[in-house]
Amino acid sequence: MASIETITIGANTYSVYGLGNADPVADADEYHAATIGETWSALTTLQKQQSLISAARLLDRAILWSGSVTVEGQPRAWPRDSATNGCTGLAITDGTTPDDIARAEFELAMALAADPTLMSSSSAGTNTKRVKAGSAEVEFFQPTIGTNEETRLPQNVHDLAACYMDAAGGITPSSGSFSSGTGDNTSFDGNADGTGPDWNPSQGYA
Repeated sequence: MASIETITIGANTYSVYGLGNADPVADADEYHAATIGETWSALTTLQKQQSLISAARLLDRAILWSGSVTVEGQPRAWPRDSATNGCTGLAITDGTTPDDIARAEFELAMALAADPTLMSSSSAGTNTKRVKAGSAEVEFFQPTIGTNEETRLPQNVHDLAACYMDAAGGITPSSGSFSSGTGDNTSFDGNADGTGPDWNPSQGYA
């Protein structure tokens, strides 16, 4: 199972996901060593640390995870209790963190290192319908932004994390959404017109 590990930059310490080696950068190095075309090894140690910290933050902000935090006020969204692997239908042992959460962080860290704008992007999808160059032309079935296939995360990251998302709706909207509610209850309509999926609010993490 994955674990919560720390990265120290200057006088500050940050919590990230790791694979139990007490050094999340080494965990990520080992993971990416088997990735074809990887560019992770070209980064400095500081760049790797910053990328992992940013990836952990984005994962916990962008995803509504299954279950609930094990300890109120814990630094990251995992470990969790009453969580389920939606792909297998099996319960995840309370107080644990699946390895795929750390692997998703490693994939997202490399993506952020290559394109830091993903941190504030509303979607990893596209509005492109047709691409043409000379006589060559490609037309997509449909744009992904504004559809149910929209994701704020790169596809390879989404694939690793998807099984552990809340079945009520796993990706939190970041823009173009409609919010409504009274008292302590708030819901989000992803299409801003009352026709989109409803989202529940996620707990924030630093």
